[in-house]
Formats: sequence, C-alpha cells, structure tokens
Amino acid sequence: MKSKKWKEFDKAVGKCYLDMAKGEADRECWHQAFAVLKEIVAEEKSNQQAYGTELYQLDEATDFSHDVEGWLEDYLDMLDMWEEYERLLEVCNGLLDMFLWEEASPSDIKMMKASALGALGRHEDAARFCEQWLTEEPDNPFAAAASIYADMNVHELESAEDLIRRHIQKDTKCTEENDVLFTAASAFYRLTGNKKEKRRMDQALEEYDQYLQEYFAGGDGEEDMGEDWELPFD
Repeated sequence: MKSKKWKEFDKAVGKCYLDMAKGEADRECWHQAFAVLKEIVAEEKSNQQAYGTELYQLDEATDFSHDVEGWLEDYLDMLDMWEEYERLLEVCNGLLDMFLWEEASPSDIKMMKASALGALGRHEDAARFCEQWLTEEPDNPFAAAASIYADMNVHELESAEDLIRRHIQKDTKCTEENDVLFTAASAFYRLTGNKKEKRRMDQALEEYDQYLQEYFAGGDGEEDMGEDWELPFD
C-alpha cells in the first residue's frame, strides 16, 4: 500500500518550487520535505517492501509521480548554494545510510559530502573519506576528482598529481563521464603553476563543451570527435 505521507511530501515539494517561482526563499519547506521522505523510507523498510532499499525504486514504485531523485538533486544544490554545509553533510550522510546503493553508486552525493567537509574546514576528514571511497571504487572518476581536491587541501600534491596521471592519459578524451576529473586537474595545475598542463586540461574541457553545443544544436559534433566519442547521455 502506498504511504499516505506521499501527499505530505508533495505538498512540501510543491511549496518549494512555488516559492522559487515567486523569488521567495523559504528554506523550511525543503527541510520539511526531506524529513517526510525519511519517514516514508522508514515506513517502507518496516513493511519489508524491497523497493525502499534503493533510491531509484521509490520513483519506479510510484510511477514517477513524485520525482524524488530530481527533487533531491535540487535540494542538495540549494543547500550548497545557501552554504548550509552542516545540513548538507547531514543530508548526504542520511541518504547514504537510507539506501543500500548496491545497484548504483551515489557518486554525486559522495562528492557533495566531500565538498561539504572541505567547506567546513574538515580537510583531514574529507581526505580520509575520499581515500576510502577511491579504495572501494578505484575507477570512479568522481572519486578520483574528489580525492584530488581533498589532497590539494591537505597539501598532498604528489598524491593528487599521481591520481591525475593515472586517470588522464595523453589520449584521454573529456566526456560526460570524466569531465569532473578534467576540472579537478585544471584546478590542480592552476594551483601548482603548471601552465602547460592546465592549458591541456582546459582545451579538453573546451572541446567537450563545444561538442555539447553542436550536439544540442543539431550539429554533427559526434562525427567531428571521432567514432569513439561518447554521447553526452547514455
């Protein structure tokens, strides 16, 4: 049976977007919606319904009538914009604990957590978190990018550069999957004053940006970038 709390969630979410449209900034409705969402997930777990174990299942089980994932993405972005880093960290930890994450990696959430720790000045904590994340997912470009930023903040520049060299080869192209890594590398080379490598990272980012512009404009950017160029979305 569908939880009756979904109506409460929808009401709070509706107010969130209505306030945004009006240019108002009532943050409480966002926090309230997340609190209700936690109650819904807890209810589903108590009912032993499997669809409550993975985030995407909440939308699938409700015929995508609530757009939970879309709203959560907006909520995290708003917390970051408001610089509510303590709450952002709390929400990220809550989401990581709320679901199993066995079928999809919560890369965006983990990167937000690392960023929040850094913004709070907890650089050592961020570095340890990213190190553990990278150990669990050594090929995840988001984990690598987060680790580069964390290493920069604790002045582990050799470790950061090693990650860049490991994940970005001479022939590595910037794509939707790894653009965050090129951005981190550009920041690293700006910090270290390596203008040559920074230009290389920036050029790769500019080429990808140009490709996206042509793609969405209906151009032939895919052909221009070669057969192995990846589409922006799977």
